[in-house]
Amino acid sequence: MAGAECLSSKEQYILGEFNPLLPEVTDYLRKSLRSVTHNYDNEASKNQEDNTCIKKPFITDFNEFHHDIDKALTSLSLPPRFTTVRVNLLKTNVSEAVALVEEQLRLQHVGKSTPLPLVYQHHKLPDLLVVESHGIQKVKPATKEVVVGRMCGSAVLRGAEVFAPGVLGATPDLQVGDAVAVFADLNDTCLRGCKDFRGSKMFLGNGTALQSRKELFQASKSTGVAVSMKEQIFDSPSLGSCHLNLLFLQNLPSVLCGHILNPSKHMKVLDMCAAPGGKTTHIAMLMCNTGQVIAVDRSHNKIEQIRSNAHRLSLTNITAYKYDSTNLILTSDDKNLKSDEEKGGEVFNKIPSNINVDKICSELANSAEDLKFSSPAPPYAPSSFKWILLDAPCSGLGQRPQSHTKTNIKELHSFPVVQRKLLKTAVELLEPGGKLVYSTCTIVTEENEKMVKWLLDKFPNVELINTTPKLGKPGLPHCGLTKEQCEKVQRFGPFPYTNVHVQHVDEDTIGFFVAAFKKLC
Repeated sequence: MAGAECLSSKEQYILGEFNPLLPEVTDYLRKSLRSVTHNYDNEASKNQEDNTCIKKPFITDFNEFHHDIDKALTSLSLPPRFTTVRVNLLKTNVSEAVALVEEQLRLQHVGKSTPLPLVYQHHKLPDLLVVESHGIQKVKPATKEVVVGRMCGSAVLRGAEVFAPGVLGATPDLQVGDAVAVFADLNDTCLRGCKDFRGSKMFLGNGTALQSRKELFQASKSTGVAVSMKEQIFDSPSLGSCHLNLLFLQNLPSVLCGHILNPSKHMKVLDMCAAPGGKTTHIAMLMCNTGQVIAVDRSHNKIEQIRSNAHRLSLTNITAYKYDSTNLILTSDDKNLKSDEEKGGEVFNKIPSNINVDKICSELANSAEDLKFSSPAPPYAPSSFKWILLDAPCSGLGQRPQSHTKTNIKELHSFPVVQRKLLKTAVELLEPGGKLVYSTCTIVTEENEKMVKWLLDKFPNVELINTTPKLGKPGLPHCGLTKEQCEKVQRFGPFPYTNVHVQHVDEDTIGFFVAAFKKLC
């Protein structure tokens, strides 16, 4: 709707100073955490022995803890100060990767007043680089404005440029080369083509327009970079297009999942909810491009994402299937089907067309272990996998940064239902002695600690095992798990931290939860 006016009262939000969740969800989280009064004195002593930073214990007085919950939820509107980049160690080494990232950052900082971010290898994860930026910056908005959607705004806060499809509104006389202030529409009320948006918005920084208003809104489908960011209010690096065959942007807890699973070479691994393929490709790399990683997701587009990421990283041990993972168990009826398509399964060739198939076959012939895999399509017989990753669909309330998130209580309660179905399937598919890793990117206890409790009660033949390496905090107490069980799982922000401006990469990250299980029989 080109040229539309957006008439509403002007309301501008400041980064890091508002709670992005709905009031009903905020109240729900407050109530569900009333009983959290655990004290981490033992951990503090251990940290002191290790000469590491001592974390403040949980607050025992709820009035103070109630305030800390509000502070922590407010931190969800902030990006992490640390950007993490996974290195393709099959193609390069850490030293070369650091040099590539530093060179990219130098190019980006030409003409900028902020210091270059620090780049270094993570202290425990050997294939992960940390880019440490300087956080919130003081930037005066330019006169001309561009308004973008919430998702585009979140990407800009994590270092992305402004791409044309994300632009909703712009100053009437916008021309190429103009300095523009970029704002995010927080309530999805800006109509496409708006000239003077006066709804709820947040300033993201200044940039240079690479497309005019006419190019943005009169074309049938605008593409390419619309604004090149020059002064961000949060100085996250822009690394999304940096050496795509060697580097992969990924949140720290997501990288941790692959290391916790730690599959052996030449074996078969199932990734049940695999899109967009970050964890899938990491597992494939940890297996040194041997064996087989079977990646499953429900939509064609998501499968194409997985395949594209595998291709860009030159991984040939990934096979992706379009399939509903709640129906992965082979039944007696399935055995009578004439083809996988009759069940709805769709296989995507794991070998891209430009790969030398003869060469690959020759290399695989050197390993009898690899040859036993014949890309079987789902469904699968019980006990088919020794290693399973279930990064479950979740409420996503740990993602950062978030603007006005619209997840409501009804939606919140729907996720555990799906998670239980997927976990039941995962346990059936896991062979005795096998390992299952379960993860979410949410802070909700019903999807995390309480889900672990449900699984242990439902399946006596499954035990909770330790997750290593240890980077996160223990699970929250009073959610059904013993203190020992809480120590085995890992939870990342924003709880239990009382200081939202933490100074360590393992703490200043997205909200996340991970647990690992072993099937006994």
